[in-house]
Amino acid sequence: RPFAMDGQPLSQFIILAQSQQGKACQALVRDALECSGVFVFGELLDCPSVQALEDTEEGKKLVELLRMFSYGTYPDYKARAHELPPLSPMQRRKLQLLTIVSLATKDKLIKFSDLQVALDVMGARELEDLIIDAVYQNLIVGKMDQENRCLEVESCACRDCREEDIDFIIDTLTTWHESADNMVTSLGGMVQYANDSAEKDRVAREELDKLIQSTRDSLKKEGDGGIKSGDGGCTR
Repeated sequence: RPFAMDGQPLSQFIILAQSQQGKACQALVRDALECSGVFVFGELLDCPSVQALEDTEEGKKLVELLRMFSYGTYPDYKARAHELPPLSPMQRRKLQLLTIVSLATKDKLIKFSDLQVALDVMGARELEDLIIDAVYQNLIVGKMDQENRCLEVESCACRDCREEDIDFIIDTLTTWHESADNMVTSLGGMVQYANDSAEKDRVAREELDKLIQSTRDSLKKEGDGGIKSGDGGCTR
């Protein structure tokens, strides 16, 4: 199940963006991309001063890079690397971590081989370090299955949402809601069946108790009658 990322680290950049323009705003965006605790960028991207950066060629590339960190993955970046600013080592690692999150939202069992391709890492140790980092950064909850060479995801953080993703999210939530309704209905039926069974057992127990008591009463009467008839025997 997805959970919300902490947006608090980004808030300082959003506040500063209100008063920054041009080169200063570009530097602010780069600082946000470098900041180790920031993994959501949608609110910064929506700031008017950041949107205004698209008026220049350099600024437009930087805004596109910010969009990549908001919604994209490392393979997306590599496909457009020729038209985007180069990544620093910190930015590359952050985008790799965000890529793990994106994969975790789609599949709860992710093969190490698929992760290596998506993250462009060859060594097993480097991949494990990235997964461990994602866990420590509270981006995913899960564990590595070394025997089956896969990542088992229990839950993951939510990334920024694009407008074109809203219909998919609505469909997913609608399907979940219908499934939950069906589950509630099924559980209600099971509860009703259990209650009916308990009532039947109670009635059957009462009938059995009455039968047992009636049998005891009958046997007692027969025993009392036998004793009375024996009192009339002959004497010497």
